[in-house]
Amino acid sequence: MLLWLQDFLSDRTQAVKIGTNRSSFTSVLSGVPQGSALGPLMFLLFINDIVDVLGPDLTVKLYADDIKLYIL
Repeated sequence: MLLWLQDFLSDRTQAVKIGTNRSSFTSVLSGVPQGSALGPLMFLLFINDIVDVLGPDLTVKLYADDIKLYIL
């Protein structure tokens, strides 16, 4: 299962399209693939763990698909 997830998350690219213009493709090294069935679950796993990594000086507020960081 770990190899399957690794394969799902590696070798991804993205481009930006505005109107009929499109940028060149570039590698995506982080984040969760959008539009997939696993996307919402993977986002929750990713975003909930970020609180533990950031440290005690930061205040973190999580809501749905958003995160706010600030120092009091």
